[in-house]
Parts: sequence; structure tokens; C-alpha cells
Amino acid sequence: MTHVVAIVPARDRVDSIAATVSALVELSAIGEVVVVDDGSVDGTGEMAREAGARVVTLERNQGKGGAVAAGITASGAPESYLLLDADLGTSASHAKILLQPLADDHADMTIGIFPKSGRSRGFGIVKRAAERLLEEATGRRFIEPLSGQRAVNGPLMRSLELADGFGLEVALTIDAHVAGARIQEIPTPFSHQPSGRGPRGVAHRVRQCRDVVRASASRLGWRSTLEVVVTGLVRKRAK
Repeated sequence: MTHVVAIVPARDRVDSIAATVSALVELSAIGEVVVVDDGSVDGTGEMAREAGARVVTLERNQGKGGAVAAGITASGAPESYLLLDADLGTSASHAKILLQPLADDHADMTIGIFPKSGRSRGFGIVKRAAERLLEEATGRRFIEPLSGQRAVNGPLMRSLELADGFGLEVALTIDAHVAGARIQEIPTPFSHQPSGRGPRGVAHRVRQCRDVVRASASRLGWRSTLEVVVTGLVRKRAK
């Protein structure tokens, strides 16, 4: 197995970060676990360090894209990266599934597909928009366009300009496709903490939608991006 660094962006995840890190440090395929504490105020960084991670502390919240970029800068030049969310808990141990296609030279980027029971219970609006934007950009339908569980070839990852915030994943897929990378989606038994439909979940999705649209617009242009998003909303309402 190639040298792998796992990067876990985390903000106020004291409830799950220790279990996530502990599961990752037990994997022989991973050389180092780097947790980027993205402006947490609840002790996330301390918990991650105690669990065995190297912690990169950002004094101010930079958003997911900025946190991952900081992790890459701090990680040297590994042959592969694992990008994982901080709320996976013990299910993070399944991350090794994403690495094998890279080790076998069958893929340059793998994307984890959650089981149906473990997927978000939101409204699906952002996901559908991301699906259509990626189809417009790549000609391909992705099952989990917003999945943050990914393994990425090191040189490929370091060659890409990462998008801000929650636009990270959509931009990664578009840019990897443009670079000619081989992208695979892989079913994985991950579980996480869905955002739900409450006020916090809605606020999260508003920010996510904003960042996805911005990331797409910087690559496809504002006109194409807005046409795809609006057309998708109109079709949904017409059904």
C-alpha cells in the first residue's frame, strides 16, 4: 500500500472526533491522520490529539475547502490522500475500501457511497442540484455528488485548486474529470450524523447550496450554472 495521509476537517465535533480518529489510526494503510481543527470552541482539537491525530489548528473558521487545503499544506507529499468527515465515528475504519483501487492503479479518485439507511434525511434540493451540475460538467451521473469520503491520488490532489467551503466536493469532481482522472464511486458501509430538517439542518443546506453554486460557476460559468439549477427546480415542481 502506498503512503497515505488521512485529512479530517473538523469544527465543533467533540462528540465524534475521538472515535473517528481512533478508527483511522488503527488502519495499517494510513501513515498519518491529520485533523484540521477549523476554529472549534468545544475542545475538538484536544480530543483529536489525545486519540492519536496530528492537529492543525485554524484560529478562525475557514470552511471545509480551506480546512482541507490547510491539511494538504501540512502533510508533505504523500502518494495518496483520504478525505473524511469528522462525524464518521467508528465507521471510519471502512475507509480502507476507498484506497484499494488507487493502490491497484484502477482509479485516481474514489468516492464513498453511503448505504441508503445512512444517507442524509434532508430535502434533497442541494444534492439534486449537484447531480445535475456534475452531469453538465462531466456527462456522468454521480450517486453521491456531495460525498466527503474520498481517496485521491497525491499528485492529482496537489495539482488542483480547491474550492471554498462546501463547494469542495463538486469542484474536486469537476476538476479531476477535466484533468483526465479516473473516478470511481464505491459502496461503503459508512455511517454519519445526518443534518436533518431542523433549523440547523436548513441553515447548513443554505450554506452548502451557496458554496456549490459558486464552485460550479467558477468552472462552468454563472449562466450555465444557474440554468442547470433553475431547470432542475422547475422540473421537480412540475412532477
